[in-house]
Amino acid sequence: MQPRTSVLLVEEGWHSTLRLSRALEDAGYAVTVLTANGTATSCSRKTVRWTSGPTLASANFDAHIDRMMTAASFDHVLPLTEDAMRRLWNMPVTWRDRIFPQTEAWQRSLVADKHALVEHMRSRGISTPRHRRVDDTFELDSAVRELGLPLVAKSSTGCGGRLVRIVDTRHELTAVLQRARRLGGDWIVQEYVPSTTYLVGGVFHAGEPIRIYAGQKTSQDPARIGGAVCLRSTHDPALLEIGVRVVRELRWTGFASVDFVRSRAGSFLLLEVNPRLWGSHAGALEAGVDLMTPFVQLLAGKTPPVALAFADNVESWIFPQYLAHRSLRSMLRGLRDLVGEQGRDWRDPRFLLYTLRRAHRMRRLAQHLD
Repeated sequence: MQPRTSVLLVEEGWHSTLRLSRALEDAGYAVTVLTANGTATSCSRKTVRWTSGPTLASANFDAHIDRMMTAASFDHVLPLTEDAMRRLWNMPVTWRDRIFPQTEAWQRSLVADKHALVEHMRSRGISTPRHRRVDDTFELDSAVRELGLPLVAKSSTGCGGRLVRIVDTRHELTAVLQRARRLGGDWIVQEYVPSTTYLVGGVFHAGEPIRIYAGQKTSQDPARIGGAVCLRSTHDPALLEIGVRVVRELRWTGFASVDFVRSRAGSFLLLEVNPRLWGSHAGALEAGVDLMTPFVQLLAGKTPPVALAFADNVESWIFPQYLAHRSLRSMLRGLRDLVGEQGRDWRDPRFLLYTLRRAHRMRRLAQHLD
């Protein structure tokens, strides 16, 4: 009997990994998930092996994953967050050709810095909110005069609203930038655009859409800056056009999503590009978009057929994110979704406990950033 193709998923504890690991398992892959959260726990669910290891920032991470590769010789390695991508891309390893997707140096350079990626898109004619880099030439009063208040302070790393702050006063901005200097990294101060956030996401092959979805984030956690708690799908042609254009410029293969806000004049302004499976992808699935099948086909080296249809005006509450509201309505919705498709990966009590521990550890690691 021919051995199954093996896949190593490298992530940090995000719920989106649950659905992807199941899809790969259903397609016949031998799946191992490495959660880089600084613990040494493990769990098996059906044929998927879940194991934890050093954080991506740890000096021990390289040796740990290299030992895993030596022991199992995985056919594919999939970094599922930008931080995981950056770490694997910078490792001097012999198995670099197994990292999916394969990328060129210019793509890696842009993905490694969210601000550089947005600036690149602006140079290609994509409209963005105005921003100023917080560097040696940065002058706070000048930035406030130019961009006005409120302002958004953002790091070049982070996701789900982490390392993003909206400030209403000069005093708040000063405090946030002092915190930013202690945390390190590259930061910007960006003009605040009073708008809900819009998302375009899908599966792409060299930048061309294989599957597509667009939605408006009607609820976010944290409010205004965080991941989607509720989405409503939209067929807005201008949104779809600009979203596809951004990913086409990056020539990305695999999952990707793009966030926008809408100016007072009605045009869409690019906020950020996320070259990975986004946290609220269940909204696309509920609008009739099969994201997993074409992704598995891309991983196998095949060219999936293009199917860009999705249902319009579908409201999707993202399980379990909406449970943070702690209302009776959220609890009742959670019970409904637990027995539905969104709750499918949460119904095994033993695996549920392991998943909650992963989520708790990820939250604790993020606390020092808040």
